[in-house]
Amino acid sequence: MKKTSLKSSGKFRFRKHDNIGVSDAEQDQSFLYDCFVDTGDLEALRDPASPRRLVLGRTGAGKTALLMELKNKEDERVIVVRPESLALNYISNSNILNFVLDLGVNLDTFFRLLWRHVFVVEVLKAHFKIHDEADSIGLIERIKNMFRNHKHDRALDYLRTWGKSFWEDTDYRIKEVTTTVETDLRSSIGTLIPGAKISVGGAQRISEEEKQEIIPRAQEVINKVHIRELSDIIEMLRDVLEYGQARHYILIDRLDENWV
Repeated sequence: MKKTSLKSSGKFRFRKHDNIGVSDAEQDQSFLYDCFVDTGDLEALRDPASPRRLVLGRTGAGKTALLMELKNKEDERVIVVRPESLALNYISNSNILNFVLDLGVNLDTFFRLLWRHVFVVEVLKAHFKIHDEADSIGLIERIKNMFRNHKHDRALDYLRTWGKSFWEDTDYRIKEVTTTVETDLRSSIGTLIPGAKISVGGAQRISEEEKQEIIPRAQEVINKVHIRELSDIIEMLRDVLEYGQARHYILIDRLDENWV
């Protein structure tokens, strides 16, 4: 901050061009870290054993400042996932996903898969410092060398399926998983319904008899999408981090903004 005048009354007099920072913590690189005041929230976030993981507050309450301070303190342990990188526009514009959703198929399992897949990949990518395709190729051997038993064989199979794209951006991986699910859905229900009906509003043109056949098949596809394998890889990830006595933080900011 540039110098200001101080009257005998003890009040500051700001001069032209004085700077006291900006309203957006993300843009305030000059004063944020020097002026940050910890009210106890930072230590709660830094504690891996604490279940407190959501930062809630009105605009200007300091949510972003708190997350940025965590990133400043933990540095290389922090993984930032930006909402705009989650490819949700791609998902929301998927004809086949919208079609089965309109039919009443529950997609919760699919969305849980996406979140877990993103988090697992981001942690593995950061932990093993995967920056390119060559790094991805050697990942499986590095993990196999850590565990000599066959406890994590299914998890390694999961890595063989998805590991080659670990170095790609988050949105690429989400599109990759989504495309796989879309393909499986079309293969399962494609014989029951003309492709032309699989479109926005197409569910309204489906008879009740057709729905009775389509919904169970589509739900079966959604329910089995790599959930067991993903549970295995989460367990493996836990062992990997314990093996190296490591911890990582995943930060997602601005979820309350209209960024889609």
